[in-house]
This record gives sequence, C-alpha cells and structure tokens, in this order.
Amino acid sequence: MDGTDGSRRPIDATVEVWVRATTSSAGVPGAAAPTAAGLDGLERERWSRLVDRRDATAYLVLHALARHEIGRLLGRPPASLRFDRTCPDCGRQHGAPRLLDDPGLYLSLSRTRAVVALALSRAGPLGVDVEAVDAVGFTGYDDVALHPDERPRGARELTDATTWVRKEAALKALGVGLRVDPATFATPAPGVPTEIVPGMPSVTVVDLDVPSAYAAAVALASAAGALAVRAH
Repeated sequence: MDGTDGSRRPIDATVEVWVRATTSSAGVPGAAAPTAAGLDGLERERWSRLVDRRDATAYLVLHALARHEIGRLLGRPPASLRFDRTCPDCGRQHGAPRLLDDPGLYLSLSRTRAVVALALSRAGPLGVDVEAVDAVGFTGYDDVALHPDERPRGARELTDATTWVRKEAALKALGVGLRVDPATFATPAPGVPTEIVPGMPSVTVVDLDVPSAYAAAVALASAAGALAVRAH
C-alpha cells in the first residue's frame, strides 16, 4: 500500500509475500516439485503425520517455499536453515517458526489445502493468514469471531472470511495467536496502525490478492506508518 500523489514518499515498512497454489510446481522456483529431503527432522515428522494427501502436499509446498526463499535471501542452502518453534504455552517445538540463523528476519506461514502463503520482513514481527471462504461458514462463527458491534448482519461491510484473516494475521503478528479471543476486538481497517490488544504494540493489516474462493491478509506489528506489501 504505497500509493502516492505522484512523488515518492517514504515507506516505513515493507513485507515480502508469496502466495502459491499447491497444485503448481511454481510454488518452489527452480524445482520440478518440492520434496521432503530438504526439511529438518521436526518438519519431516509433522509432514509424515498428515493423513490427508492434500494437507501433506500443502505442508510440503509451503515449507519448501519458505526454505527456498529464505535461503536465497541469506545466500545459504535451504536445507541448512535452522528454526526454533518453541511454543510459549508448553515449551514444545510446535509453535510459530523463528529463524535462528538471522533473528532479524521475521517470517510467517499459512496454508489451506489449495493455497499457501509466506510472509517475510525485517521491519518487525508479522503474521499472514489465508483461508477458504467456505471454511468460515460454520454455525456459531459470529460468536467466536466477531466483536458484538460487528454481529448485526445489516451492519457488516466485510465478508466473514476477510474479517477472519485480518484478525488472525494481526494476532499472529503480536505473537499471541488465538490465545486472544478474536471476538474481543473489532476487525482492523487496512493500512491503519491499530491497537487491538491493550498494552501491546499497534498492528497494521493489509489484504492480499488471492483467488476469489479465498481471503488472505498480512499484518505487521509496530509499523509506524505506511506499509508496503511486495508480492512475488
């Protein structure tokens, strides 16, 4: 979101984003198809436990993509990259990944069975989320996802999927995930730094271009102003 009035104005933060279909080998540039060979032991173990072939394929495409792009940026072999995934609740290695080789490069991952998303930035902690529109059409969605002011159908300006991905991306950027109830805050407006959890940094959310059956958003914590999203 770096629209200008004809002159270049400073960009406070930039987020790099990759959105890929799992059925396309273009998900991992330079590779005919992603394989588990370049994953670490924890990634291979989690991948092997995914029973549904579509889930396993999406996991593989996303993690191969992340390793390829981060390796390219750092000038390192993708398989050599080391991640810490310590869960803040239990201490086990199943939380959001953090890059040990370059802690100043933040990353976030999200996947559905057909579309995956990767976000990278050096500007601060970030979160990305992609969801199928049909996935949020469940009974009770309003109670678990919407602030009371957002629940009247006639007052809604956003689709349920857009609301969900903006909220989840914002909570990922803050590092709290769904430990904070999405129904406790209103959906952030795009491009506007917003405090959604009292006492925590503000978050700037931007919607992403994805196929019409999906919705996606990326969020950056502590962005002081304009947020540029560079799609690849």
